[in-house]
Amino acid sequence: MKLAATLFGAALAATPAAAQPAAPVKLEMAYAGVLNALHLPGEAKVLTMTVVERAGPSDYATGAEIKTFGLLRAFKPVDISTDAAGPVEAGAPHPRAFEFTTFERSKTKHVTMTWTASDVLQTPPHKDGGHPPPTAALKLGAADPVTVFSRAPYAVDGPALCERNWRFFDGAQIYELQFQPGKAADPSAAERALGLTAAQTCPVRYAEIAGFTHRAGDHKEDWLKGELLARFGKVGAGGPWVFISLRADTFLGYAKIELTRVKAGTP
Repeated sequence: MKLAATLFGAALAATPAAAQPAAPVKLEMAYAGVLNALHLPGEAKVLTMTVVERAGPSDYATGAEIKTFGLLRAFKPVDISTDAAGPVEAGAPHPRAFEFTTFERSKTKHVTMTWTASDVLQTPPHKDGGHPPPTAALKLGAADPVTVFSRAPYAVDGPALCERNWRFFDGAQIYELQFQPGKAADPSAAERALGLTAAQTCPVRYAEIAGFTHRAGDHKEDWLKGELLARFGKVGAGGPWVFISLRADTFLGYAKIELTRVKAGTP
């Protein structure tokens, strides 16, 4: 689930400055993923994602549904249902239980992952590979994509979201989004229509950490054309902050996922 996870979010290698909600907050979000193929005019919708998060002062629970369309479905016909839950420690969600189900044309696969004190347990077991293979220490230093996504509402402010590297483990590979200093931005008209009152933009570098095996001609060195661009927004006057978008320019064109709807309330 590398593509979806990379666009979906990433895991923090270190805990960001955070402020846990005084009371549980329920967030309902919808996103659309689009692809500009071969740098031609126009965009093609390739996925939708819906997310429901309960962000509490001592624990969190988040579920997401990803459905693919069009060009992406032609190459990777898979939909994903995923959930994560765990404790809030030092003001931010930490991984404990993560599961996902992939629905392909001819098969359905269900995977569960559990973070323990000494390792990340996975059912069914996955044979670690790649150069280098992911070790227990590397796995424990990362988090699943859903847990990382769940950390945005705990940020004290916009700059805190751009101050750390985000590292995630998807059950096979470990990769990292290395955030560069960000800047505040005025919300666009479309973002204001969603109820966002502030925005933060962060340049991001992508790095492979462990579990990757590359074949000749797979564009390992040039599949990304420059840095990615992540954007976060504040819901209402007092927050919380949420993930707005991530854009990646690739050798085939650009891909981005962006917020289309958000609702904040009580669970």
